[in-house]
Amino acid sequence: MDATMSAGDIRGVLGLHTRWARVIVTLYVGVLVLVTVQTSRGASSWWPLAAGTIVLALATIGLISFAGDPLPRLPTVLVAAAGPLASACHLVAFPAPFLTPLQAWTHGAGATLFCFLCVRGRPGAAWAGFVGTAATYGFWGFSTDQGFVAGAIYVFPDAGVLLMSTFLSLTLRPNSNSILVLRESAQRRAAAVTASQAAMDERDTRLRHLDRLARPLLERIAHGPELTDAERKSCELLEAHLRDRLRAPALSDPRIDDAARVARSRGVEVMLIDDHGMDDTADTAQQWVRDSVVDTLRRAEVGDVRVRIHPRGRNVMASIFVDDQNGPRRTDFDISGRRTGD
Repeated sequence: MDATMSAGDIRGVLGLHTRWARVIVTLYVGVLVLVTVQTSRGASSWWPLAAGTIVLALATIGLISFAGDPLPRLPTVLVAAAGPLASACHLVAFPAPFLTPLQAWTHGAGATLFCFLCVRGRPGAAWAGFVGTAATYGFWGFSTDQGFVAGAIYVFPDAGVLLMSTFLSLTLRPNSNSILVLRESAQRRAAAVTASQAAMDERDTRLRHLDRLARPLLERIAHGPELTDAERKSCELLEAHLRDRLRAPALSDPRIDDAARVARSRGVEVMLIDDHGMDDTADTAQQWVRDSVVDTLRRAEVGDVRVRIHPRGRNVMASIFVDDQNGPRRTDFDISGRRTGD
């Protein structure tokens, strides 16, 4: 659900905040423009037609854009006024009587807006907009000697559609919060199942890795004669490797594992610590740090090599500390993975 949407926002139930809603509105605005062009025969001027169509387009976009439930007051007033205003713009440009009944299409477009006003929790404003549109057509009929009723009658059929929308909003809106709560609950359950499955997969992967590495040595210890010096060294290297995987998962990389094992076999003391400051950084930054760790381990002949991934929120993301025959030195990396000190 959108971050700006409250728990009971009807937009979430109807999908008015989705990409598909924006696509449909774009197509609808295109239809408004097409109808304006196709029914423009006999119009005295183009600018009133363009102004009326723009008003309808902006009101339609506003219906899906403004957050809040019910629709906030100012957008409500603007959308309700769009129907009468757009109708007035078109009516002043057309001859009386119309050359074709389709030239009265603006009342239908206004009725569409009013129906969605009902759904957005503003049925009173929707009916006010309907009455305003009927009055606009009626005044046009009166001013062109056709009669008030003859003009207003164009709008009367829209009352049935608006009445159905009013009843729909009265039945749909009270249940919208329950629908959203059920939807969010289902999403949370699905996320929990996915996370649980991922954790189980990770556990199984670690167990297989541990079994592959440790089982031969454990069986050798359990059933064989006393360990040789080489086998004891292998046990020490395995213990250090498993410790690295537990303490520094962000540095659990085949190249680092191999470089650390070789460095330890040369007598280098290697310590890897991960405080998770690299978890959410870019892949390129992580790769630069890992490359530097591998290079440092491969060049180490004696002494200590200590690598630490710092906690989140620090300017320094990682540090490599080396203490050998050349003395102690430290290399830091910022959150972009670039060196900040040597």
